[in-house]
Amino acid sequence: MNVIKLDMKIRELILSDIPSLTSLAQKTYINTFAHTMTKDELQDALNSRSESYFRSIMNKDTVLVALDRDTLVGFIQFGKVDYDSVKATDKNIKLDKIYVDGKYQGKGIGKKLMEAMLKHKRLATINHIYLDVFAENEKATRLYEQYGFRVVGKTPFKIKGKVVGYDLLMKK
Repeated sequence: MNVIKLDMKIRELILSDIPSLTSLAQKTYINTFAHTMTKDELQDALNSRSESYFRSIMNKDTVLVALDRDTLVGFIQFGKVDYDSVKATDKNIKLDKIYVDGKYQGKGIGKKLMEAMLKHKRLATINHIYLDVFAENEKATRLYEQYGFRVVGKTPFKIKGKVVGYDLLMKK
């Protein structure tokens, strides 16, 4: 059995990462959720995982990338809370996305990204972290629960402003 040792590094996103980040985000989203949506819905969802999207959030959200040598294999994005049902303050933050390349899943990268986020200076004064997760994504839900997140309700999942379902709303 060949065991490949990762040469793992986590750092903040830089502009030159965006093409690789976009590719990873879109591929991972398609592999995880494409079966649950129409082609139009999927295309709309991919727009918030595009190069222009990531450029637009660089000065608002924090994105940490996980690299194996020079290959981007995962990322975590966190920023302002924007749930209608949460009265957001500057003491709250939203874990918006955490993705790991399918070939690298099960190697602890998601945990390393979570730990890097939790230690990040942006969370120094934060009281609560919110996130939403597809109810059927049990692997992700278990990861969040390991870090103290608990389900506190549901939040609408919208495509083009139309509610097409509900995700679990979790809080730590």
